[in-house]
Amino acid sequence: MSRRHPNVVCSHAGPFLHPPRVPLLAPRSVPNRSVKYTDGLVSEPIVGQTAAMDERSPGIPAPAAPVPARVVPASSPDQPAPVTVEVQDRVVVITIQRPPHNLLTEPDLRAIADALHEPVPRARAVVLHSVGRSFCAGANFRSDVAPDPTDADAFMTRTSAFYAQAERVFAAPLPTVVAVHGAAIGAGFGLAMACDIRVAGEAAWFQANFVTLGIHPGFALSTTVPQAVGSGRAADVLLTGRRVPADEAVRIGLAQRLVPGGAELEAAIEIATAIAAGAPLATRATRATLRANLAEEAARAMAHELQEQSRLAGTADAKEGVRAMLEKRAPRFENS
Repeated sequence: MSRRHPNVVCSHAGPFLHPPRVPLLAPRSVPNRSVKYTDGLVSEPIVGQTAAMDERSPGIPAPAAPVPARVVPASSPDQPAPVTVEVQDRVVVITIQRPPHNLLTEPDLRAIADALHEPVPRARAVVLHSVGRSFCAGANFRSDVAPDPTDADAFMTRTSAFYAQAERVFAAPLPTVVAVHGAAIGAGFGLAMACDIRVAGEAAWFQANFVTLGIHPGFALSTTVPQAVGSGRAADVLLTGRRVPADEAVRIGLAQRLVPGGAELEAAIEIATAIAAGAPLATRATRATLRANLAEEAARAMAHELQEQSRLAGTADAKEGVRAMLEKRAPRFENS
Protein backbone atom coordinates (compact mmCIF):
# COMPACT_ATOMS: atom_id res chain seq x y z
CA MET A 1 0.00 0.00 0.00
CA SER A 2 1.11 3.58 -0.50
CA ARG A 3 2.68 5.49 2.34
CA ARG A 4 1.90 9.03 3.35
CA HIS A 5 4.45 11.30 4.93
CA PRO A 6 3.71 11.72 8.66
CA ASN A 7 4.34 15.47 8.57
CA VAL A 8 1.84 16.18 5.80
CA VAL A 9 -1.87 16.51 6.47
CA CYS A 10 -3.37 15.36 3.22
CA SER A 11 -5.76 13.10 1.44
CA HIS A 12 -3.23 12.06 -1.12
CA ALA A 13 0.46 11.97 -0.15
CA GLY A 14 0.92 14.75 -2.68
CA PRO A 15 0.50 18.51 -3.03
CA PHE A 16 -2.84 19.56 -4.33
CA LEU A 17 -4.99 22.61 -4.59
CA HIS A 18 -8.68 22.39 -3.97
CA PRO A 19 -10.79 22.27 -7.15
CA PRO A 20 -13.51 19.61 -7.36
CA ARG A 21 -12.17 16.14 -6.67
CA VAL A 22 -11.46 13.64 -9.41
CA PRO A 23 -14.50 11.37 -9.76
CA LEU A 24 -14.23 7.91 -8.29
CA LEU A 25 -13.03 5.53 -10.96
CA ALA A 26 -14.34 2.05 -11.59
CA PRO A 27 -11.83 -0.75 -10.92
CA ARG A 28 -9.77 -1.76 -13.90
CA SER A 29 -8.34 -5.19 -14.52
CA VAL A 30 -4.64 -4.56 -15.15
CA PRO A 31 -2.13 -7.43 -15.01
CA ASN A 32 0.45 -7.18 -12.22
CA ARG A 33 -1.13 -4.18 -10.54
CA SER A 34 -3.04 -3.68 -7.34
CA VAL A 35 -5.39 -0.74 -7.40
CA LYS A 36 -6.75 1.25 -4.47
CA TYR A 37 -9.57 3.72 -5.03
CA THR A 38 -10.65 6.50 -2.69
CA ASP A 39 -13.04 9.40 -2.95
CA GLY A 40 -11.06 11.65 -5.23
CA LEU A 41 -7.96 9.47 -4.99
CA VAL A 42 -6.60 6.74 -7.18
CA SER A 43 -3.75 4.77 -5.62
CA GLU A 44 -2.30 2.36 -8.11
CA PRO A 45 0.60 0.13 -7.04
CA ILE A 46 2.41 -0.97 -10.18
CA VAL A 47 4.29 -4.26 -10.16
CA GLY A 48 6.87 -3.87 -12.20
CA GLN A 49 20.02 -2.64 -10.13
CA THR A 50 22.60 -2.72 -6.72
CA ALA A 51 25.28 -1.27 -4.73
CA ALA A 52 25.65 -3.55 -1.71
CA MET A 53 25.12 -1.54 1.45
CA ASP A 54 25.07 -2.21 5.16
CA GLU A 55 21.61 -2.33 6.76
CA ARG A 56 21.69 0.37 9.00
CA SER A 57 7.73 27.59 1.81
CA PRO A 58 5.69 30.01 2.99
CA GLY A 59 2.39 30.84 1.33
CA ILE A 60 1.57 27.32 0.15
CA PRO A 61 -2.04 26.39 0.95
CA ALA A 62 -2.56 23.46 3.30
CA PRO A 63 -3.78 20.22 1.68
CA ALA A 64 -7.14 18.76 2.52
CA ALA A 65 -7.81 16.37 5.39
CA PRO A 66 -7.37 12.61 4.85
CA VAL A 67 -10.11 10.61 3.19
CA PRO A 68 -10.40 6.96 4.26
CA ALA A 69 -9.47 4.62 1.44
CA ARG A 70 -11.58 1.88 -0.02
CA VAL A 71 -9.19 -0.84 -1.08
CA VAL A 72 -9.45 -3.28 -3.95
CA PRO A 73 -7.43 -6.40 -2.94
CA ALA A 74 -3.90 -6.38 -4.33
CA SER A 75 -2.76 -8.94 -6.87
CA SER A 76 0.02 -9.95 -4.46
CA PRO A 77 -1.38 -9.29 -0.99
CA ASP A 78 1.67 -10.75 0.78
CA GLN A 79 4.05 -8.21 -0.73
CA PRO A 80 3.50 -4.52 -1.49
CA ALA A 81 3.83 -3.50 -5.11
CA PRO A 82 7.30 -2.02 -5.72
CA VAL A 83 5.95 1.16 -7.32
CA THR A 84 2.72 2.95 -6.35
CA VAL A 85 0.94 5.88 -7.90
CA GLU A 86 -1.50 8.23 -6.18
CA VAL A 87 -3.48 10.84 -8.07
CA GLN A 88 -5.75 13.62 -6.93
CA ASP A 89 -6.57 16.96 -8.44
CA ARG A 90 -3.40 18.33 -10.06
CA VAL A 91 -0.49 16.20 -8.78
CA VAL A 92 0.71 12.64 -9.29
CA VAL A 93 2.78 11.10 -6.47
CA ILE A 94 4.96 8.11 -7.38
CA THR A 95 6.42 6.03 -4.57
CA ILE A 96 9.19 3.45 -4.96
CA GLN A 97 8.69 0.68 -2.40
CA ARG A 98 11.64 -1.72 -2.42
CA PRO A 99 13.07 -1.06 1.03
CA PRO A 100 15.55 -0.82 2.49
CA HIS A 101 17.54 0.44 -0.51
CA ASN A 102 15.01 0.54 -3.40
CA LEU A 103 17.19 -1.29 -5.88
CA LEU A 104 15.89 -0.97 -9.43
CA THR A 105 15.28 -3.64 -12.04
CA GLU A 106 14.11 -3.01 -15.58
CA PRO A 107 10.48 -3.86 -14.66
CA ASP A 108 10.64 -1.36 -11.78
CA LEU A 109 11.96 1.38 -14.03
CA ARG A 110 9.32 0.53 -16.64
CA ALA A 111 6.66 0.91 -13.94
CA ILE A 112 8.03 4.35 -13.02
CA ALA A 113 8.09 5.38 -16.68
CA ASP A 114 4.56 4.08 -17.18
CA ALA A 115 3.39 6.16 -14.22
CA LEU A 116 5.13 9.26 -15.56
CA HIS A 117 3.48 8.89 -18.96
CA GLU A 118 0.01 7.69 -17.97
CA PRO A 119 -2.51 10.41 -18.88
CA VAL A 120 -4.13 11.82 -15.73
CA PRO A 121 -6.89 14.41 -16.13
CA ARG A 122 -5.98 17.73 -14.48
CA ALA A 123 -2.49 16.57 -13.45
CA ARG A 124 0.10 19.33 -13.67
CA ALA A 125 3.10 18.10 -11.63
CA VAL A 126 4.68 14.92 -10.27
CA VAL A 127 6.42 14.06 -7.01
CA LEU A 128 8.78 11.06 -6.96
CA HIS A 129 9.97 9.60 -3.68
CA SER A 130 10.68 6.29 -1.99
CA VAL A 131 10.37 4.53 1.35
CA GLY A 132 13.22 2.81 3.18
CA ARG A 133 16.74 3.82 4.21
CA SER A 134 17.92 4.88 0.76
CA PHE A 135 16.23 6.82 -2.01
CA CYS A 136 17.66 4.34 -4.53
CA ALA A 137 21.00 2.58 -4.17
CA GLY A 138 21.33 1.58 -7.82
CA ALA A 139 21.19 -1.64 -9.78
CA ASN A 140 20.49 -5.02 -8.23
CA PHE A 141 23.34 -7.18 -9.44
CA ARG A 142 21.80 -10.11 -7.58
CA SER A 143 18.50 -9.92 -9.48
CA ASP A 144 17.76 -12.55 -12.11
CA VAL A 145 16.91 -9.79 -14.58
CA ALA A 146 19.76 -7.42 -13.68
CA PRO A 147 22.60 -6.56 -16.07
CA ASP A 148 25.72 -8.61 -15.36
CA PRO A 149 28.73 -6.27 -15.66
CA THR A 150 31.04 -9.28 -15.90
CA ASP A 151 29.42 -10.60 -19.12
CA ALA A 152 29.67 -8.21 -22.08
CA ASP A 153 26.92 -9.75 -24.23
CA ALA A 154 24.43 -10.17 -21.39
CA PHE A 155 25.24 -6.70 -20.10
CA MET A 156 24.58 -5.14 -23.51
CA THR A 157 21.21 -6.88 -23.90
CA ARG A 158 19.84 -6.25 -20.44
CA THR A 159 21.21 -2.73 -19.99
CA SER A 160 19.80 -1.74 -23.37
CA ALA A 161 16.34 -2.67 -22.11
CA PHE A 162 16.97 -0.78 -18.85
CA TYR A 163 18.08 2.35 -20.69
CA ALA A 164 15.06 2.18 -23.00
CA GLN A 165 12.95 2.79 -19.90
CA ALA A 166 15.35 5.49 -18.69
CA GLU A 167 14.78 7.32 -22.00
CA ARG A 168 11.06 7.30 -21.25
CA VAL A 169 11.75 8.78 -17.80
CA PHE A 170 13.68 11.65 -19.38
CA ALA A 171 10.79 12.23 -21.79
CA ALA A 172 8.19 12.52 -19.01
CA PRO A 173 5.62 15.18 -19.92
CA LEU A 174 5.07 16.84 -16.51
CA PRO A 175 7.42 18.76 -14.18
CA THR A 176 8.83 16.28 -11.67
CA VAL A 177 10.11 17.02 -8.18
CA VAL A 178 12.14 14.24 -6.54
CA ALA A 179 12.55 13.87 -2.78
CA VAL A 180 15.91 12.27 -1.99
CA HIS A 181 16.66 10.80 1.41
CA GLY A 182 19.66 8.60 2.19
CA ALA A 183 21.69 7.29 -0.73
CA ALA A 184 21.17 7.99 -4.43
CA ILE A 185 23.77 5.76 -6.08
CA GLY A 186 24.37 4.80 -9.70
CA ALA A 187 21.00 4.33 -11.36
CA GLY A 188 19.38 6.04 -8.36
CA PHE A 189 21.58 9.08 -8.94
CA GLY A 190 20.68 8.99 -12.62
CA LEU A 191 16.98 8.73 -11.84
CA ALA A 192 17.17 11.78 -9.57
CA MET A 193 19.06 13.76 -12.23
CA ALA A 194 16.31 12.99 -14.76
CA CYS A 195 13.87 15.01 -12.64
CA ASP A 196 13.41 18.77 -12.85
CA ILE A 197 13.96 19.66 -9.18
CA ARG A 198 15.82 17.68 -6.52
CA VAL A 199 15.03 18.08 -2.83
CA ALA A 200 17.71 16.57 -0.58
CA GLY A 201 17.41 15.72 3.08
CA GLU A 202 20.36 16.53 5.33
CA ALA A 203 21.43 12.88 5.39
CA ALA A 204 21.11 12.39 1.62
CA TRP A 205 24.13 11.75 -0.59
CA PHE A 206 24.78 11.18 -4.26
CA GLN A 207 27.34 8.84 -5.79
CA ALA A 208 28.27 7.73 -9.30
CA ASN A 209 30.23 4.69 -8.18
CA PHE A 210 30.77 3.19 -11.63
CA VAL A 211 34.56 3.62 -11.78
CA THR A 212 34.83 1.79 -8.46
CA LEU A 213 33.04 -1.13 -10.16
CA GLY A 214 35.30 -1.08 -13.21
CA ILE A 215 32.66 0.22 -15.65
CA HIS A 216 31.69 3.48 -17.36
CA PRO A 217 29.04 5.76 -15.79
CA GLY A 218 25.50 5.27 -17.10
CA PHE A 219 21.90 6.50 -16.96
CA ALA A 220 23.02 9.65 -18.85
CA LEU A 221 25.08 10.85 -15.87
CA SER A 222 27.88 11.67 -18.31
CA THR A 223 25.64 14.47 -19.64
CA THR A 224 23.30 15.41 -16.77
CA VAL A 225 26.05 15.94 -14.19
CA PRO A 226 28.20 18.26 -16.38
CA GLN A 227 25.07 20.21 -17.34
CA ALA A 228 24.21 20.68 -13.67
CA VAL A 229 27.63 21.46 -12.18
CA GLY A 230 30.06 22.12 -15.04
CA SER A 231 32.77 19.91 -16.50
CA GLY A 232 35.34 20.38 -13.73
CA ARG A 233 33.03 19.47 -10.87
CA ALA A 234 31.55 16.68 -12.97
CA ALA A 235 35.04 15.23 -13.37
CA ASP A 236 35.46 15.36 -9.58
CA VAL A 237 32.20 13.49 -9.10
CA LEU A 238 32.46 10.94 -11.94
CA LEU A 239 36.20 10.17 -11.98
CA THR A 240 36.53 9.67 -8.22
CA GLY A 241 33.21 7.89 -7.68
CA ARG A 242 33.04 9.65 -4.31
CA ARG A 243 30.01 10.44 -2.22
CA VAL A 244 28.63 13.96 -2.54
CA PRO A 245 26.80 14.91 0.69
CA ALA A 246 23.54 16.81 0.51
CA ASP A 247 24.91 20.21 1.57
CA GLU A 248 27.61 20.07 -1.10
CA ALA A 249 25.12 18.77 -3.66
CA VAL A 250 22.95 21.86 -3.14
CA ARG A 251 25.94 24.19 -3.13
CA ILE A 252 27.29 22.94 -6.48
CA GLY A 253 23.91 22.43 -8.18
CA LEU A 254 23.26 18.69 -8.06
CA ALA A 255 20.25 19.43 -5.85
CA GLN A 256 18.12 22.54 -5.40
CA ARG A 257 16.74 22.39 -1.86
CA LEU A 258 18.31 21.19 1.40
CA VAL A 259 15.79 20.27 4.10
CA PRO A 260 15.90 18.55 7.50
CA GLY A 261 15.81 14.77 7.47
CA GLY A 262 12.24 13.52 7.33
CA ALA A 263 10.97 16.67 5.62
CA GLU A 264 11.97 15.69 2.08
CA LEU A 265 8.53 14.63 0.91
CA GLU A 266 6.81 17.57 2.56
CA ALA A 267 9.17 20.01 0.82
CA ALA A 268 8.71 18.27 -2.53
CA ILE A 269 4.96 18.48 -2.03
CA GLU A 270 5.15 22.23 -1.41
CA ILE A 271 7.17 22.79 -4.59
CA ALA A 272 4.86 20.63 -6.69
CA THR A 273 1.87 22.46 -5.27
CA ALA A 274 3.36 25.78 -6.36
CA ILE A 275 4.07 24.38 -9.84
CA ALA A 276 0.52 23.02 -10.12
CA ALA A 277 -0.86 26.45 -9.25
CA GLY A 278 0.77 28.05 -12.28
CA ALA A 279 -0.79 28.55 -15.69
CA PRO A 280 -0.53 25.13 -17.41
CA LEU A 281 0.41 26.40 -20.87
CA ALA A 282 3.06 28.75 -19.51
CA THR A 283 4.44 26.07 -17.20
CA ARG A 284 4.76 23.56 -20.02
CA ALA A 285 6.38 26.12 -22.31
CA THR A 286 8.86 27.20 -19.63
CA ARG A 287 9.79 23.62 -18.82
CA ALA A 288 10.27 22.82 -22.50
CA THR A 289 12.66 25.76 -22.78
CA LEU A 290 14.58 24.76 -19.65
CA ARG A 291 14.95 21.12 -20.67
CA ALA A 292 15.52 21.97 -24.35
CA ASN A 293 16.72 18.73 -25.99
CA LEU A 294 17.53 16.95 -22.72
CA ALA A 295 15.62 13.77 -23.61
CA GLU A 296 17.43 13.46 -26.94
CA GLU A 297 20.80 14.29 -25.35
CA ALA A 298 20.20 11.71 -22.63
CA ALA A 299 19.32 9.07 -25.23
CA ARG A 300 22.53 9.80 -27.15
CA ALA A 301 24.54 9.75 -23.93
CA MET A 302 23.11 6.40 -22.87
CA ALA A 303 23.83 4.89 -26.29
CA HIS A 304 27.48 5.91 -25.88
CA GLU A 305 27.57 4.86 -22.22
CA LEU A 306 26.16 1.45 -23.13
CA GLN A 307 28.90 0.91 -25.74
CA GLU A 308 31.60 1.81 -23.23
CA GLN A 309 30.02 -0.20 -20.43
CA SER A 310 29.69 -3.26 -22.67
CA ARG A 311 33.31 -2.88 -23.82
CA LEU A 312 34.49 -2.82 -20.21
CA ALA A 313 32.12 -5.54 -19.02
CA GLY A 314 33.87 -8.86 -18.76
CA THR A 315 37.28 -7.32 -18.09
CA ALA A 316 39.20 -8.50 -15.07
CA ASP A 317 38.77 -5.09 -13.47
CA ALA A 318 34.99 -5.16 -13.87
CA LYS A 319 34.80 -8.64 -12.37
CA GLU A 320 37.01 -7.53 -9.47
CA GLY A 321 34.97 -4.37 -8.91
CA VAL A 322 31.68 -6.23 -8.66
CA ARG A 323 33.23 -9.00 -6.55
CA ALA A 324 34.70 -6.44 -4.16
CA MET A 325 31.37 -4.61 -3.88
CA LEU A 326 29.48 -7.79 -3.07
CA GLU A 327 32.18 -8.79 -0.57
CA LYS A 328 32.20 -5.27 0.91
CA ARG A 329 35.93 -4.69 0.51
CA ALA A 330 38.22 -2.37 -1.44
CA PRO A 331 38.81 -3.53 -5.03
CA ARG A 332 42.27 -4.50 -6.29
CA PHE A 333 42.34 -3.34 -9.91
CA GLU A 334 45.09 -4.53 -12.27
CA ASN A 335 44.39 -2.48 -15.43
CA SER A 336 43.12 -5.50 -17.34
